[in-house]
Amino acid sequence: MLFDQLRASFRQAFESTRDPADRRAAVSEMKAALVQARLGVDDLRQGVEATRARVRAAEAELETTRRRGRLAGEVGDAETVAVAERFAATQAERVAVLQAKAEAQARELALAERELQEMTAEFKRAAATGTMGPGGPSAE
Repeated sequence: MLFDQLRASFRQAFESTRDPADRRAAVSEMKAALVQARLGVDDLRQGVEATRARVRAAEAELETTRRRGRLAGEVGDAETVAVAERFAATQAERVAVLQAKAEAQARELALAERELQEMTAEFKRAAATGTMGPGGPSAE
C-alpha cells in the first residue's frame, strides 16, 4: 500500500539502533517519513476532489445531452434524438466509471489517513519514550 515503504523505514531506522544518539537520529528519520506520508495523504485528497469535480462535470454533460434529446424529440428530429441517445448512453457509462473511481479513491484516502494516524502515534511514542511499544512497527 501507500505507506509500506515508509513503515519499513520506521522499522529499519528504529530497530537498527541501540545507542541513544542513534535512537535520536532514528526518531528524526521517522519524522521525515511522516512528512512524506502527510504529503502523500494530501495528494490523495486532491485526487479525490479532482475526480469528484470530473464526476460533477460529466453528470452536467449527461443532463445537457438528455435535455437536448428531449428537445429534439419534441420537434420530431429523429436523427438528432438517436445521436443524443447514443451519446447519453456513453456519457452515463462515463459517469458510472468516474463515480466508481471516486469511491475507490475515497476508500484509499480513508485507509491512508488511518495509516498516517497510526504512524503519528508510533512516532510520538518513540519520540517520548525511545521505544516503539506494543503494536508498533517492530511488533509486526
